[in-house]
Amino acid sequence: MTVPEGGRPAAAGPAGRRPARPASTVYLLLGEEEWLAEQALRELLDGALSPSERDLNLDVVDAADAPLAEIITRCETLPFFGNRRAVVVRRGERLRPPDQDALAAYLGERPPPSMVILLAEKLDKRRRLFAVLQRISRIVPCRRMDPGQLPGWVRAQVEAAGKTIAPEAAEALVALVGGALRELHSEVAKLAAFVGDRGRITVDDVREVASHVAEVTVFDLMDAVGERQAERALRLLQVVLAAEAPVKVLFMLGDQIRMLLRTKALLDRHPPGRRPPEGAIRNTLGTRAFLYDRYRAQVAAFGRMDVVRLLGLLAETDTDIKTGSMPPDLALETLIVGLCV
Repeated sequence: MTVPEGGRPAAAGPAGRRPARPASTVYLLLGEEEWLAEQALRELLDGALSPSERDLNLDVVDAADAPLAEIITRCETLPFFGNRRAVVVRRGERLRPPDQDALAAYLGERPPPSMVILLAEKLDKRRRLFAVLQRISRIVPCRRMDPGQLPGWVRAQVEAAGKTIAPEAAEALVALVGGALRELHSEVAKLAAFVGDRGRITVDDVREVASHVAEVTVFDLMDAVGERQAERALRLLQVVLAAEAPVKVLFMLGDQIRMLLRTKALLDRHPPGRRPPEGAIRNTLGTRAFLYDRYRAQVAAFGRMDVVRLLGLLAETDTDIKTGSMPPDLALETLIVGLCV
């Protein structure tokens, strides 16, 4: 991963004159995607310090716990038995407003002797600290990827592992694992090991290695609900509860119902019996577009879907579980029976 420059680079002066400011030694890794931030941090540290130098010349502090005076003192400390020193400040978004202003004043005055790497999920762009960092630092965006970008990212990771992956397999992996890059990267490594000498990863490989039992069973459970098979649906609910906490199961059921409602809305916008354009399917279902046929079948099984009633049942179950007015397992069983009516 190449660390991009997001801040303004120092301008070159006229011939024979030095720039007004040396090359930036301050970096801002900004965004919610932890995996991208950690990759950028690793690259920066690898380029600055050898493993043997890090015991004496690398400090890692948490902005939520460390006083600002301590952070600045560490930034001002000169290297020990080496040429460079690095200070990593995690959770920069937790800096109090007065501390942000004081840090902005410190960084804006002159380059610190240490390399400073600030990690933050977000920063208030109206505050002086962000303005100073825009001017003096290199900003590395670490935003969460749009769902539509994830299959392409998976393909790139697979290629880096020396394999290829079918497009539908990449989409299946994203649908099963979700959008967290750390988890996706871990599953890609598992898949590469699973296929061994075989060069291509298929949908069957993804289902074999990366399928989460609970998520797959939720599909089966909703099939049973759509067919009004309450007894079978309740048996499948127990299978899901054996793998996941009740709150997670409720979220998964709610997510499944919302996807069915999206699919129904999509179908209602197009002539009966005709498949909507692939672009419309992808825009509606995102990374789950490859599951369109199964969603459509479940919508057909459910018949006329009362949106208000479905969402009302989910809200009641959520309240029953959170308030303790009903045991969580019983609340979910009541929901399933209600959906089957």
